[in-house]
Amino acid sequence: MIIVDPVALGDAACTRPSPKWVFDRTGTLVEVPPNTLAVTYDPADLSAAPYALIEGESTNFIRNNTMQGAAPGVMPTNWSASVNNSGAAGMNFIPVGAGVEDGIEYMDIQFVGTSNLASSARVIFEIPLGAPAAVLGDKLAAALFMKIAEGRIDGASRFNLVFDELRSDRTYFAGRSYQLDSPTNRPLREQQFEAQHEIFNAETAYARAYISIFVDAGVPMNLTVRFGLPRVERNKITSLIKTSLSAVTRAADVISNTAGLIYSNVPMVEPPYSAATTYAKDAAVYDPATKIVYWSMQAGNVGKPLSDGAWWNKRTAINRWAMFDDRNSTVTSNPEEIIAVVSARAITQGLFAGALDASEVLVSMTHPTRGLVYSEKRNLVLPRSGSSFFGWCFNRLRMRTWFLTLALPVFANALVTITIRKPGSVAKCGMCLQGAVVESGRSLIGLGTELKDYSSTTFFADGSSETTERGFSKRMSVDVMVETDRVEELEDYLSGRRQKTLVYLASTTRGDTMLVGKFSSLRKVIGNFRRSTMSLQIEGVLNR
Repeated sequence: MIIVDPVALGDAACTRPSPKWVFDRTGTLVEVPPNTLAVTYDPADLSAAPYALIEGESTNFIRNNTMQGAAPGVMPTNWSASVNNSGAAGMNFIPVGAGVEDGIEYMDIQFVGTSNLASSARVIFEIPLGAPAAVLGDKLAAALFMKIAEGRIDGASRFNLVFDELRSDRTYFAGRSYQLDSPTNRPLREQQFEAQHEIFNAETAYARAYISIFVDAGVPMNLTVRFGLPRVERNKITSLIKTSLSAVTRAADVISNTAGLIYSNVPMVEPPYSAATTYAKDAAVYDPATKIVYWSMQAGNVGKPLSDGAWWNKRTAINRWAMFDDRNSTVTSNPEEIIAVVSARAITQGLFAGALDASEVLVSMTHPTRGLVYSEKRNLVLPRSGSSFFGWCFNRLRMRTWFLTLALPVFANALVTITIRKPGSVAKCGMCLQGAVVESGRSLIGLGTELKDYSSTTFFADGSSETTERGFSKRMSVDVMVETDRVEELEDYLSGRRQKTLVYLASTTRGDTMLVGKFSSLRKVIGNFRRSTMSLQIEGVLNR
């Protein structure tokens, strides 16, 4: 049997004085306000698990990557484009205009004509760079979105991203070229091109970057290239940083050092309780400490503590926190999908979600310095065919109501993003627990489970009856075989968690042998010098 010992979650926060830009579930670039954790989707694969972005401070040296001042025939402010002077006679560039695609500001430039050189010529489109000061060994990274807006790429042999090193007077000193894959006409958000350069001349004082398009000589070319949001940063490319007429520095993300929920897309409907506010009858508030909702029993309710039953009626956990309390009967729900980002501040390899009403679960883990270190997507639709054509076509869909992984990487300060999806409907989750994994021995054949229903039926004199439907709980009896020298260790471990809700996994593949609850009895039998048995009675939490 395996036990997942969940971490107790409170409130956690992300602070960052500046905004951020990420891709949402539709592949659109959107702004994340300051002091809000950024959760992004992979723009090239929107079906993959979204993940939290934790980044240090970074500066985009490109001046005006949002195309300010652009118009048909007019380049954006601080931008330039030219045909290489070494000779690409017959080639021209035409600024077509600027626009926005999926939230990405872009500039279209048409390259048209025929090079008359015997060897290939190059058309240079320079990415405007407020040339950063550079020293030997400095690393610069450049990136941009690029696609073929119109025409074909037959007349271009390759696209290069070039870094120039400049003297102190900003004249050309040396440079290196990095070949890129050729862009296509796929959506702009799916085609990000990157290269990194290390300053290799001791006399270099500044650096700049540009795109160079090598064109085959004698081949007619009529190609419109779309360039979107170019960036140049030190060391590595981070998330998108937008600029207008000068370089922009984005502040670092700072995550609080407490274990808790940092982000959720589930809205907070009820306001937090305030003793200074006067509440009307039936007004709803929540306790910031317990995340429990209370309803006002009377009008003119001011200054009355939430513990006063004459003034307040205790209800249930607020919607955002219902999936993190200690019972399945409280459910977090949200249209389409639930996204929650948790900071455990501990090594937590196990994640369990129960009482699910969803079609798929996605989990990712982000480390502050290593970035995305884990991503998993699991479909909750169960096979229904039974090797039968009729069953495949006509049997009802069966949905798994739980999710389990024991494979989260071993990091103590990473963020875990849990996404629960049900497209076209309302996603629901009754329980979500993340914690350390404890191997407690092998479950023996013969384990038993039973359901206890708390509904009641009242019978009347005429023989009719009326049933009040309530929740139910599950209990499990299981014998576990353990090594004898571990019996005392496990007994101490479990006795220290007598009233704590744990996840008990008699099997990691059978959902009917997984139970979230507390053990009510523990009996050990020292069988021999090598192996012994421990018998547990586990009482599950209340279900819907």
